[in-house]
Amino acid sequence: MEERKKCIFLVDDNILNLNVGKAALQHKYTIVTIPSGEKLLSLLDKMKPELILLDIDMPGMSGYDTIKIIKANPEIANIPVIFLTGKNEADSEILGLSLGAVDYITKPFSQSILLMRIELHLLLQTQKEELREFNINLQKMVEERTNEINDLQNAVIMWAAEVIEFRDEETGQHVERVQKYLEILLNAMKKIESYSMEIAKWDTDAFLKSAILHDIGKIKIRDSVLLKESRLDDEEMDNMKLHSIYGKMLLENLQNRVPNQTFLDYAKTLAHRHHERWDGTGYPDKLHGEEIPLQARMMAIADVYDALITARPYKKAFSHEEAMEIISLGGGSQFDPELTKLFVSLSDKIRDISEGRKNAE
Repeated sequence: MEERKKCIFLVDDNILNLNVGKAALQHKYTIVTIPSGEKLLSLLDKMKPELILLDIDMPGMSGYDTIKIIKANPEIANIPVIFLTGKNEADSEILGLSLGAVDYITKPFSQSILLMRIELHLLLQTQKEELREFNINLQKMVEERTNEINDLQNAVIMWAAEVIEFRDEETGQHVERVQKYLEILLNAMKKIESYSMEIAKWDTDAFLKSAILHDIGKIKIRDSVLLKESRLDDEEMDNMKLHSIYGKMLLENLQNRVPNQTFLDYAKTLAHRHHERWDGTGYPDKLHGEEIPLQARMMAIADVYDALITARPYKKAFSHEEAMEIISLGGGSQFDPELTKLFVSLSDKIRDISEGRKNAE
């Protein structure tokens, strides 16, 4: 099968120049002769050549005016343009090149030189296209690999959370529900100036991902405490409280192996601080008020709400309304008072998640 000849537009108002140029090039290329810049632009709407040979001095629209329009149109801007001119002035050449021409050939031209220049620029254009295609494919490969890594990361995180829930005999995917409550609360906080500036500094995707690991420290709590079907005594409660410290330790160890993972910073904060209380009576360090990181103050509310609506061997499941009432009463003592009001104001959206859990069980 005969290889298709590459197409070149030859633009000149002089019919003799058009005929000479066509005769010099048609054995190797498909040559389309065009008598003006206006007709060139009209034809470019219908077909696109591999290269344009463009005369500068033409009546009406000059070559300079024509190339400005070509380079301003993203659909045709990449077509290489070689200026053909009778001028042999440095300023004219500099102007042509500055407007986007790839070369500048004075007339009368040598046929062999013209062919060599055309071949050179067509080769360069081919290489540019190949490089562009390579970069596109490389970007796709990087994106695919990044997505694979993210999927693996998410799967491992969820697996770790499920291991904890399996040991703790939680029901209904506690960590996933808490993550959804946090997302609802976070979106509402973005609309409030007092929170939005701080949240703007966060990687919110990493923060929400990290929420799944807030109870990772429970994996180090002994079975007799974690699985006890009645209320814990004081010694057992002290042991249970250690899960916030264990969580911080485990995530620090993971950070040493996998540094520069933002979500681990958030996860460590949530694991370590989600049982601190606004009034300073929480654990492990009895932080008070805004000493507690904002992310942990958010988690404290979402975590307790879900614990309230979940049945355990030693307690019944509270209704959504009862749980919201308890959360509301805890504002200013257990919880950040402003976040508490905001969480309660989102009651309907929160209920959609908790009722979805009940319907699924």
